[in-house]
Amino acid sequence: MQLQTIVIKEGTKIEYSSKELLFLASSGQPYRGSLYVKFSSSGTTIDLLSFKKYITSLRDETLNAEDIAYEIYQTIFSSINVEDLGVVVDLSARGGIQQRLSFGTEFTPIAKNNIFQI
Repeated sequence: MQLQTIVIKEGTKIEYSSKELLFLASSGQPYRGSLYVKFSSSGTTIDLLSFKKYITSLRDETLNAEDIAYEIYQTIFSSINVEDLGVVVDLSARGGIQQRLSFGTEFTPIAKNNIFQI
Protein backbone atom coordinates (compact mmCIF):
# COMPACT_ATOMS: atom_id res chain seq x y z
CA MET A 1 0.00 0.00 0.00
CA GLN A 2 1.34 3.43 -0.95
CA LEU A 3 1.05 6.03 1.80
CA GLN A 4 -0.37 9.47 0.98
CA THR A 5 1.93 12.36 1.83
CA ILE A 6 1.55 15.98 2.84
CA VAL A 7 4.02 18.85 2.56
CA ILE A 8 5.34 20.29 5.84
CA LYS A 9 8.30 22.34 7.05
CA GLU A 10 11.64 20.63 6.50
CA GLY A 11 13.40 19.60 9.71
CA THR A 12 10.22 18.95 11.68
CA LYS A 13 10.78 16.17 14.23
CA ILE A 14 7.92 13.68 14.09
CA GLU A 15 7.02 10.69 16.25
CA TYR A 16 3.96 8.54 15.56
CA SER A 17 2.64 5.73 17.73
CA SER A 18 -0.23 3.27 17.54
CA LYS A 19 -1.32 0.61 19.99
CA GLU A 20 -3.41 -1.04 17.26
CA LEU A 21 -0.79 -3.06 15.39
CA LEU A 22 -2.17 -6.46 14.38
CA PHE A 23 -0.90 -8.96 11.80
CA LEU A 24 -0.87 -12.71 11.24
CA ALA A 25 1.95 -15.16 11.90
CA SER A 26 2.67 -17.98 9.46
CA SER A 27 0.65 -20.23 11.78
CA GLY A 28 -2.40 -18.02 11.27
CA GLN A 29 -2.31 -16.82 14.88
CA PRO A 30 -2.45 -13.04 15.40
CA TYR A 31 0.37 -10.87 16.67
CA ARG A 32 -0.68 -7.73 18.54
CA GLY A 33 1.46 -4.86 19.63
CA SER A 34 2.40 -1.21 19.60
CA LEU A 35 4.14 0.65 16.80
CA TYR A 36 6.46 3.62 17.21
CA VAL A 37 7.92 5.63 14.32
CA LYS A 38 10.31 8.57 14.60
CA PHE A 39 12.00 10.71 11.94
CA SER A 40 13.02 14.20 10.87
CA SER A 41 11.08 15.52 7.90
CA SER A 42 12.74 16.48 4.65
CA GLY A 43 9.64 18.48 3.70
CA THR A 44 6.95 15.77 3.63
CA THR A 45 5.21 13.50 6.09
CA ILE A 46 2.57 10.80 6.05
CA ASP A 47 -1.10 11.75 6.00
CA LEU A 48 -2.47 10.33 9.28
CA LEU A 49 -5.61 8.83 7.72
CA SER A 50 -3.45 7.07 5.15
CA PHE A 51 -1.13 5.82 7.91
CA LYS A 52 -4.10 4.50 9.92
CA LYS A 53 -5.38 2.64 6.83
CA TYR A 54 -1.91 1.20 6.28
CA ILE A 55 -1.67 -0.04 9.87
CA THR A 56 -5.14 -1.57 9.53
CA SER A 57 -4.20 -3.21 6.21
CA LEU A 58 -1.45 -5.18 7.99
CA ARG A 59 -4.21 -7.26 9.60
CA ASP A 60 -4.51 -9.08 6.26
CA GLU A 61 -0.76 -9.73 6.01
CA THR A 62 1.07 -12.89 7.06
CA LEU A 63 4.57 -12.01 8.28
CA ASN A 64 7.31 -13.30 10.53
CA ALA A 65 7.28 -11.25 13.71
CA GLU A 66 10.98 -10.51 13.21
CA ASP A 67 10.26 -8.85 9.84
CA ILE A 68 7.45 -6.48 10.82
CA ALA A 69 9.67 -3.50 11.79
CA TYR A 70 11.57 -3.81 8.48
CA GLU A 71 8.33 -4.03 6.44
CA ILE A 72 6.95 -0.86 8.03
CA TYR A 73 10.32 0.90 7.65
CA GLN A 74 10.45 0.05 3.93
CA THR A 75 6.89 1.26 3.33
CA ILE A 76 7.57 4.62 4.99
CA PHE A 77 11.03 5.00 3.43
CA SER A 78 9.65 4.39 -0.06
CA SER A 79 6.80 6.90 0.48
CA ILE A 80 8.55 9.98 1.88
CA ASN A 81 12.02 11.50 2.09
CA VAL A 82 13.16 11.38 5.69
CA GLU A 83 16.28 11.61 7.77
CA ASP A 84 17.00 9.30 10.71
CA LEU A 85 13.93 7.06 10.27
CA GLY A 86 13.46 4.55 13.07
CA VAL A 87 10.71 1.99 13.67
CA VAL A 88 10.12 0.13 16.95
CA VAL A 89 7.50 -2.58 17.42
CA ASP A 90 6.58 -3.92 20.88
CA LEU A 91 4.66 -7.17 20.50
CA SER A 92 2.40 -8.58 23.19
CA ALA A 93 3.68 -11.73 24.81
CA ARG A 94 3.04 -15.04 23.04
CA GLY A 95 4.06 -18.26 24.72
CA GLY A 96 5.41 -16.23 27.62
CA ILE A 97 7.90 -14.36 25.41
CA GLN A 98 7.64 -10.67 24.69
CA GLN A 99 9.47 -9.14 21.73
CA ARG A 100 10.73 -5.66 20.90
CA LEU A 101 11.84 -5.29 17.29
CA SER A 102 13.45 -2.27 15.68
CA PHE A 103 14.85 -1.20 12.34
CA GLY A 104 16.65 1.97 11.31
CA THR A 105 17.79 4.70 13.63
CA GLU A 106 17.61 3.67 17.28
CA PHE A 107 15.43 5.65 19.68
CA THR A 108 13.55 5.11 22.92
CA PRO A 109 9.79 5.22 22.31
CA ILE A 110 7.75 7.47 24.54
CA ALA A 111 4.49 5.74 25.41
CA LYS A 112 1.71 8.21 26.20
CA ASN A 113 -1.74 7.43 27.51
CA ASN A 114 -4.57 8.05 25.06
CA ILE A 115 -6.71 10.49 27.07
CA PHE A 116 -9.64 10.25 24.66
CA GLN A 117 -9.92 6.47 24.71
CA ILE A 118 -12.26 4.77 27.14
